[in-house]
Amino acid sequence: MFLRRLPLLVVLLAGLLGAGTASAATQAHNDTDAEFTRMMIPHHYQAIVMSELAPDRAADSRVKSLAERIRTEQDLDILMMRGWQGRNGLPMTDPETAYQDLLDQPDVLERMGMATEEEMDRLATLSGAEFDRMFLDLMIPHHDGAVVMLRDVILNGSDRELSQLAQDMMSTQKAQLATMHDMRESA
Repeated sequence: MFLRRLPLLVVLLAGLLGAGTASAATQAHNDTDAEFTRMMIPHHYQAIVMSELAPDRAADSRVKSLAERIRTEQDLDILMMRGWQGRNGLPMTDPETAYQDLLDQPDVLERMGMATEEEMDRLATLSGAEFDRMFLDLMIPHHDGAVVMLRDVILNGSDRELSQLAQDMMSTQKAQLATMHDMRESA
């Protein structure tokens, strides 16, 4: 997945250099595109926070491996989405600040499939098989929420480049969901 996204990353990072210099040619986005990046960035950030717990807490090597893939891919996705924002003259979302803001909005967290602050705190106290189960139990609805968000921007967004990124992300999320369901059933 990383290699498939590399050309898009190069284009988006190049756009960071021109952040704030949006032209008419780069104004092909709509409100759905802008809202998607504004909300998906903190959504991804939470998955990264969860994944960063796995190396020291997970018992199952498959959970550790999955968490590393999630962390790596979603870090890259955040860079690409922020690059897109910058190129389109939009404020670049700070992942941590936006995530902290979402924690105060339980209805939004639920709609996006995100874990609550209490669930995140609990996950950080677990280790071994208990961590593995809760990680999967939180990450599955988290990915389900991402799929809904991705479907919305693919169907209702207008920026072709962002749509391609969303389609790539959708493929990754669905593959990871299948893996997590298999892991959960065998746990």
